[in-house]
Amino acid sequence: MKRSLRSKYLAVVVSTLGVAAILGGSLGVVMASVRREPLSAGFNLAGGPLNADTTPDQYVACLPAGSWSAVYIWDSQAKTWQHFFNPAGVPAYVNAPSVGGIASVPRFSGVVLIMTQAVAAPHLKDSNAEAC
Repeated sequence: MKRSLRSKYLAVVVSTLGVAAILGGSLGVVMASVRREPLSAGFNLAGGPLNADTTPDQYVACLPAGSWSAVYIWDSQAKTWQHFFNPAGVPAYVNAPSVGGIASVPRFSGVVLIMTQAVAAPHLKDSNAEAC
């Protein structure tokens, strides 16, 4: 009886992780179509860069400086959330990759933007070289 319950539990855990990996990997492609939609104050889903992996500071460089507080992405390899907080409000070490900071926003990734104010016509960069 214990073995049967354990194998069912394992099947549920593996299935859940599989679905999370599929959804996490496809979120950026799905959200790419809403990249130019208005951003509201609070939680927003956005597609990652389309042309190349982009540093988080460049990804949000075209947003008004005080309009956002944090960027989050899901690291499917480590199965953890990575963060990048607005550098105007935190010490530099908070965003270091060694403590879970985002080194780069991967192409087609799903991105969570925490906005402090709405932005009617946002521009999120598709590469480090793109101009605002």
